[in-house]
Amino acid sequence: MAESRELEAARRALAAAEADLSTPDGLARLTEGLEQLDAIMGTASTAEARTARNLASTYASRVYRQVRALLTTDAQVPEPELEHYFKIVLAFDQIGGALPADAAELKITVVKSLIERYFEGHPPDRKRAALAELANLDRRRGARARSD
Repeated sequence: MAESRELEAARRALAAAEADLSTPDGLARLTEGLEQLDAIMGTASTAEARTARNLASTYASRVYRQVRALLTTDAQVPEPELEHYFKIVLAFDQIGGALPADAAELKITVVKSLIERYFEGHPPDRKRAALAELANLDRRRGARARSD
């Protein structure tokens, strides 16, 4: 079955995003490609919607793996870069069911790293309070997930 122009355009946008992921243009292309996939999933035939969902899931896994590897290998990722990668992982939230199983864990890891950067030079109790609030949000998310 030949793919629609919309699906081909989404593939091109996502490939361009992946090649340039560390830049604002890469993020813009990622968002564009994901929006196109989301539209396809909502309006296309069952087969094409399934292809779009699989494509979103594949890209989510690959991009999340890249971000996880970056955080694992470099404990001192600069704040602007962390913010950029947080926006990247959040971009996938628009595609329901496409996220890797550990998506929330990776987002928490990025936010913890951001808190470490944001609170450098501040009193330790302020950083502890921010980390405690993040942990509380994570516990509530976990409780919601268990009740679903």
